[in-house]
Amino acid sequence: MLFVPIEEIAPLLGWKLEIDQASKQVFLNDQSLEASKLRKLTNGTLLVPLNDLQHAGATIAWSDDGMEVAVSNGFFKRAAIRFAAKHVEVDLSNQRLRAYQGARLVLDNRISSGREGKRTPAGDFKAGPVKTPMHRSRLYHYAPMPWSVQVQQNIFIHGFQSVPSHPASHGCIRLPLAGSNPAKWFYDWIDVGTPISIKGHWPLSAIAQVENPSLWDRLSYQAILIAIAAIIVCGLSVLFILQHRLR
Repeated sequence: MLFVPIEEIAPLLGWKLEIDQASKQVFLNDQSLEASKLRKLTNGTLLVPLNDLQHAGATIAWSDDGMEVAVSNGFFKRAAIRFAAKHVEVDLSNQRLRAYQGARLVLDNRISSGREGKRTPAGDFKAGPVKTPMHRSRLYHYAPMPWSVQVQQNIFIHGFQSVPSHPASHGCIRLPLAGSNPAKWFYDWIDVGTPISIKGHWPLSAIAQVENPSLWDRLSYQAILIAIAAIIVCGLSVLFILQHRLR
């Protein structure tokens, strides 16, 4: 089913759009839309199915290749909607997943990738072949992995209760289940075969060195402090001796 952003298509067709904030009822061209048929992007963008545009009075005409549809209201009010290829970008450096349909960003969400020693592999992959509402890990005590989309072998993008702002998984890419449930949204949106590009590297080693300085570093800090203290003591001693000689 093809969905289009309702706030973009309405002015192109010259239609009035009304949204009752109390009841959440949506009216397009004075026609009430069935709420259960509407969809939302995770950023709140409201989507309307193509069939509902036709019911509201639009004329629908498909291209010969079935990849483009012309939606019109009379002769002058029209819009061309074309199916665009999907692709996913995973940014390990910033712990973000971005999903695109053509040039349109449809999902931009935080993730938690593989921690040190269990890092998520970088590279170019295709979703699948496994895509299931509930997968269980054969490596980690059959742990539940809801809304699972396979990336490579035992690496999946899936929903998880805990999604901190840093790598914390065994290699999989975690999406939140809370809020608007981006994990389920992503599962419903992505197709088997959709390209997935994973790039970047979370600098865990650098952070570990800062948080846990080596023994040599700690000794160096101590040596500097001792040296500074020795200089102060020597300076005070010299001043004490000079004061006694001047008396």
